[in-house]
Order: sequence, then C-alpha cells, then structure tokens
Amino acid sequence: MVFRYLGLGLTAYVGLLKIAELADSNNDITVFVSAAAGAVGSVACQVAKINGCHVTGSAGSQEKLNWLLDQARIDNAFNYKEIGENNISAELRKSCPDGIDVYFDNVGGKHLEAAIDNMKTFGRIVLCGMISQYNLTSAPTAPSNLFLAITNRLVLQGFIVRDHYNVLNEFHAAMSKWIGEGKIKWRETVFEGIENAPKAFLSLFRGENIGKMLVKVGL
Repeated sequence: MVFRYLGLGLTAYVGLLKIAELADSNNDITVFVSAAAGAVGSVACQVAKINGCHVTGSAGSQEKLNWLLDQARIDNAFNYKEIGENNISAELRKSCPDGIDVYFDNVGGKHLEAAIDNMKTFGRIVLCGMISQYNLTSAPTAPSNLFLAITNRLVLQGFIVRDHYNVLNEFHAAMSKWIGEGKIKWRETVFEGIENAPKAFLSLFRGENIGKMLVKVGL
C-alpha cells in the first residue's frame, strides 16, 4: 500500500514543490486544492500542510470534509455540491479572506473561475486536471474571468508528471520520511471483482471516491 501511495504522491509533490515552488515552513502561504479528497488532491493538501501553508480544500460530501479536517488536518473545507458551483467564489472569500497564493486545480470550470477571482497578485495556479470538463458535450462556460490573470499578474502552468521523473529519488526520500513520521494519511475506495470495474469507473467521475479508486481482482 505504501508503494502504491508513493506513486500517487509524485503528482502532488511535483505540482506544489516544483511548479508552484512552495517554500518550506512558510505560514504566509495560502493554498486552495480542488477535489481535495481525491487521490492527488488529498496528498497535495498534506504536502502543503507539511510545508507550513494554510490550506483550504473543496470536496463533494460531508464524509470527505470530515476526512480532510480530521485526518489530513487541513484548515478549511467546504462542500461545493451543497453550496452550489456559483457560490464557490464567495466561499473562498470567507475561508481565504486575504486571497490565495497557490491554487492546485484538479477540476477546472467554475472552480478555476472562483480561484482566479480570489488569487493574490502574482499568485500561481497549478493546472493538474480538469475533471469537470472531461465529459462535456459542449464548450465550457467557465472560466470567464481570465482577464484577471493579466491584471493580477498570475502564473498558470499545466504539467504532466512524467516530465519530472528526474525528481523521483528526491520525492521517494521525502515521502518515505513523511509517511514514517505519520504526517501523511490516506484512504482508498475499493470495488471487489473485475466485473465491477465499470461501476468503479463511473463512480470515479461522479466523485464518489475518497482517495484512490481501485478494483480488487481475485486470483
């Protein structure tokens, strides 16, 4: 299980420490993570906390919020389904009143739009995934405020983790240490049997998983 988690954490590690260039133990940094209870998001939240950041996460159920607050120990979490996507920006103004330094984007769409609304000047947006748009049948309506990237001098950078395998040794050393110190927690959502693989796949896109979605195949 630990080795499986090491693989998951590389995306979060690269996104925050290499793309966003987080400084160690900087309590002045505010980080927002969307899909914060997912496989990558949950690690990103914890890596940000380890590096001394103030962390807010969004998720789609009370169970996920509870896990983020009690286990991942982030500072704030909100249910975007409960408040409605059009109210995410207002919610971020409450939880990040001084603005967001780093947004780790797993969702795109309205989440990205809301984050752009609340970014500090010279803020950094790490574009990891946009799951809200993967199955769209028409052009997305958000973000509609990209002009703020100019006025606020934002940096938006996408990345693919396979471009960063040169940091594998560094990452393995850091993540193994954090796991050994009990600073990293994780959950997995497991479907039993290969016949349930389609259900697992659809459940993933409905956001019903906490942590990594897996299918357990009997031998």
